[in-house]
Amino acid sequence: MLSLCRSRCLHIARRHCRHLCKCNQRGGGAMSGRSCREDLPTNSRVLAAFDFDMTIINQDSDSVVSQLLPREQFNADLLGLVQRCGWVVFIREVLLLLHERGIKSLDIGNVVRRIPAVPGMLRLLRKLARQPSLDMFIISDANCFFIEEWLLAHGVRHLFSGIISNPATVEAQGEVMVWPYEEQTHCQHCPRNLCKGSALHELLSSECYERAIYVGDSCNDLCAIMRLRPMDLACIRLGLELHSKLKTHMNAIKSSVLLFRDGHDLCELLFPANSRTIQFQPQNHYIHS
Repeated sequence: MLSLCRSRCLHIARRHCRHLCKCNQRGGGAMSGRSCREDLPTNSRVLAAFDFDMTIINQDSDSVVSQLLPREQFNADLLGLVQRCGWVVFIREVLLLLHERGIKSLDIGNVVRRIPAVPGMLRLLRKLARQPSLDMFIISDANCFFIEEWLLAHGVRHLFSGIISNPATVEAQGEVMVWPYEEQTHCQHCPRNLCKGSALHELLSSECYERAIYVGDSCNDLCAIMRLRPMDLACIRLGLELHSKLKTHMNAIKSSVLLFRDGHDLCELLFPANSRTIQFQPQNHYIHS
C-alpha cells in the first residue's frame, strides 16, 4: 500500500505533463479532460501551484488535528520526535495515538473538513480554473488525506490536476497512516520529507508551461519560489513567515512578486479591473502593503 501511494505522488506531475504534451502533439482526434486542448500549443499553458496550509485553508491542518489529543499526551518523547525524526514522523505518531483513543479517519476527516478557507480563496480557485490554458497543482507538506478530504468537502478537488504531498492511507480499522513523500538531503531550505523546489522544477522542466504562478506563505515555500523564472509570478501571503523574511532573499528571486492578504486581494491582483485573463507583471515587481 505504501509503495502504490508513494509512487502515485512521486510521478503524478511527470505523467500529467507527458500526457499533455502527447495530446498537443497529436493535434487531432478525441480528447478528454480539462488538461488537453487541441487548439492550444503546448508552450502556451500556465501552471498555478499552491501551498495548502495557511494559503488555501486559514489554519495549519496538522496543528488542528493534533489538538484532538489531550494536552497531557504532548510529553517530551512525543515533542522530541519533531527534532529527532521530522514532522511527518511526529504526525504519524499523533495519528496513532488518536487511533488508540478511538478517534478514526472519519472523525479526523470531519475536523479537517471544517477548517475555514482563506477568505476569497475558493472564488479565486474557481476563477483560475476557468482559464482555458491553466493547470492547478497543490505542493504541500501536509498530507494527501487531509488535502483530499478538505478539497472534496468544498467542491474543488476536480479543479486540480494533481496533489504533490506526503502520501497517506486509511487502514482497515480506520487508522490514518502518513509517510514521507521522499527522503531528500540536497536542499537545506526544505524539510527532508519534501523539497518543494524540486517538485516545482519537475513540473516546469517538462516544458509544458510557458509561465507559472506559485502561491505560498511559509519558509518551506521559499525553495519553490526561487525556482521560478523571470516570466513567472510568486504570490506571497502578507504578515506570515515567508513575508517576514522576504527582504533577506529578494536577490535570489528571479520572478515577479505579489503580496496578498487573502483570496479576494489576490484575485484583484491577478485579474485587475475584472480582466478575463491573468495579468502577469512585465518585470520583477514587489508590491508593498
